[in-house]
Amino acid sequence: MVSKKRAQGKARKAAKAAKAEAKKKEDSEQQGEATLEAQIGRMQINDAVCQHGDYPSKADERIVTEFIYAYLAEYNDENKWGIDLATALKGAYKATIGKYAAVWGNLDKLEFVISRFVFVATRYVLNGDIPQACINVTIANYFEQFIACTFRNSQPSIDGPKIFELHDADVHTLVSYLKKRIPCKCLDKKYKEVKHVKKMGECCNPCCSLPERRVERSKMLYCTRCRRAFYCSRECQKAAWKIHKTFCDKNSAIQANFDANKKK
Repeated sequence: MVSKKRAQGKARKAAKAAKAEAKKKEDSEQQGEATLEAQIGRMQINDAVCQHGDYPSKADERIVTEFIYAYLAEYNDENKWGIDLATALKGAYKATIGKYAAVWGNLDKLEFVISRFVFVATRYVLNGDIPQACINVTIANYFEQFIACTFRNSQPSIDGPKIFELHDADVHTLVSYLKKRIPCKCLDKKYKEVKHVKKMGECCNPCCSLPERRVERSKMLYCTRCRRAFYCSRECQKAAWKIHKTFCDKNSAIQANFDANKKK
């Protein structure tokens, strides 16, 4: 038979263990939130700092901020398995469309989402963190294209190569993209510093011999059928045709159908 004193000792140990487990769980959740905050920068509005056009209504701020955290959590989860960028973006959409249909189906809320990512990307540029700025611009452009396809009917499908280009953008392309989307002049000085940098693109031939397959964008050739693949030379375009053909046929058909419906 267990003595009263021993039973009380076991109870104290169990309570202590439960408290330690709860603290561990809380620390883990806080660490997860910190990681997300590192991804999207400062999410809270600070009136002492320019918001670069990001002025949400109080009614929308809570749900959209919650949505952004959820979307990024899914996006990061997809990325950690080495999944390609397009699949990670689509995977995050599929994982959030159920709970956040009110955001995905609302143009004003989606434009607010874009403004938040543009704001964060601008802050990263001003702080000198170009890779993080590119991540936020990539996601902002995905939402812009989603709006173009779903609400404005101005393009037939998501342009993956455009998203890839922004993900690995040179600083000139990055700053130009953001400068066009903010109402303030916060990037004017930065633009003057980087406008001499040549805008670069990536050849779609996976066997391209150029370093990192990078080439000055003004010199690139593009596929006139699908309008989605770019190459450094005619030789690379021919060499990549067997790989590109299936993608080209699919997107050319989508584009043709889209153009035909626009003429009706």
